[in-house]
Amino acid sequence: MELEEIKLKDYLMQKESGNLMVNAKQMKLERSLRPAGVATTPDGKLRFGDSIMLYNYQSECFLAANPHEAITTKPDEAMACTTGPNVNPCLRNVFIIERADPADGFEGETLHYGQDFRLASLPSLKDETVYYMHSEIFSPLAESKFSRKQEVCWYSKPNGRTLWQVVFPDPKERFEANGLEVPANAAIVVMHVHTRRPLASDRIVYQNIFGTEFEVHAHNYSSLNKTQNLVSEKKGEITADYDLRRLASANIWELVARTTGEAAAEGAGPGLAETQ
Repeated sequence: MELEEIKLKDYLMQKESGNLMVNAKQMKLERSLRPAGVATTPDGKLRFGDSIMLYNYQSECFLAANPHEAITTKPDEAMACTTGPNVNPCLRNVFIIERADPADGFEGETLHYGQDFRLASLPSLKDETVYYMHSEIFSPLAESKFSRKQEVCWYSKPNGRTLWQVVFPDPKERFEANGLEVPANAAIVVMHVHTRRPLASDRIVYQNIFGTEFEVHAHNYSSLNKTQNLVSEKKGEITADYDLRRLASANIWELVARTTGEAAAEGAGPGLAETQ
């Protein structure tokens, strides 16, 4: 009887201190899923410093960081990147748009097509450290976990490999769109500057502490339809050039922000309309 009392006392002590495995997991989940604010844009435009969510058309999920899964092949701290089904803005799926270079030649504080930017995590996600969406040339030390494509992760140091651009999804209008302001809640492509590979999320299952999510990587899901390419070539389009091929839904995203007034009426996909 005395032994049972000791075991019970030990169990209660561990439960109160949060040392039990179930409690530890719950605490991790609660920290990462704490609510976070999303920027409101009165005119439908995105600005540097805005907090946004990033929605993928193929996985139908939101970009997320996992502070409980370290990427150990990097010289500095890094964490895993996935898309997850949680539609509620929280610490792990809300990110800040940061201007890469104040002297980049673009006027104002709005984000433009073809302008370099960084996507940064909220500092309170992990140890008040900002992590940046990062990718690099594919190698055995830089490959995605399941598909073995070009790895995308969250990295604790900003550098040339954390630079991205928003490009217009329709290749026929991409050149003309460069320099225009990027609207919130519109279909876009997020291009990695260093490798010229677009951000992607296919429905490749990625199990983690948060449940079933999907892998994120950098890969060009261009149309490989020969008939479509022949038709395009007859029109004078060079289909061998990846930039002229229409990208698949795995490469299509939305930068999601709250909108008001007419912007709310025009918002696409999962845009968050501001409630009064």
